[in-house]
Amino acid sequence: MASRKDSIQLTEWNYSKPITDKFPYELTHKDVPDAAVLYRQLLAKSVDKDITILTVGPLKNIQNLINSKPDSISEFTGKELIEQKVKEFVIMGGKYPSGKWEWNFSGAMEGVTKFVIPNITVPITFSGFEVGLPIKTGLVFNDIDKNTPLYVGFMYFSNNAPWMKDYYTGKIIDNASFDQTAVLYAIRGGVDEYWTKISDCVCFPDEKGGNTWEKSENSNHSYLKLKMDVEELATIIESIMLNNF
Repeated sequence: MASRKDSIQLTEWNYSKPITDKFPYELTHKDVPDAAVLYRQLLAKSVDKDITILTVGPLKNIQNLINSKPDSISEFTGKELIEQKVKEFVIMGGKYPSGKWEWNFSGAMEGVTKFVIPNITVPITFSGFEVGLPIKTGLVFNDIDKNTPLYVGFMYFSNNAPWMKDYYTGKIIDNASFDQTAVLYAIRGGVDEYWTKISDCVCFPDEKGGNTWEKSENSNHSYLKLKMDVEELATIIESIMLNNF
């Protein structure tokens, strides 16, 4: 566990605060290392080309890792550690084949994604906005123990997220499964079962959170395109979230 030390952000409608308010914890923001430092520690002690890095938010921590210099942890820069130790990045972000704006590519941090993507030379698989949008999960969590982080987080989100609160009637509402699709790919793969992979192009992010997908002979980029029925895939994701593997 780590945090980014240059800022603390709180979004009132997000689920993290109600979870920490309800459940006990031992560590705080100040007790854990900086995210880039933890990345360096984990990569430095890893076997070459053995690590998959999954991101489900803005890429500032990855930018800080790339920019990190040699230190007592490793003689290599962050970019060199990525090239040596990482076999693949899985990034939930962007819209494919192109889009004008997506939150993870924006993050209210201009230029971060535009810097990060071309500075990653290992393979990247993108799970875009359009993959998670039609896969609706959450409604079944109304039947689980109310004293669990899963229930508390989803209930709060249903009641407070700007695009959900107008439909809230006291129960958890189904929501898009953006992050879950990226996690599912990173863990299970599922190519030709859950989705297909589109390659032979490169993702070009802009400064503001948009991106294009352009032909390239030497591409290390791919994006996921849904293949399985979305309701069937939603059931698989919910089962995993309920610890039913």
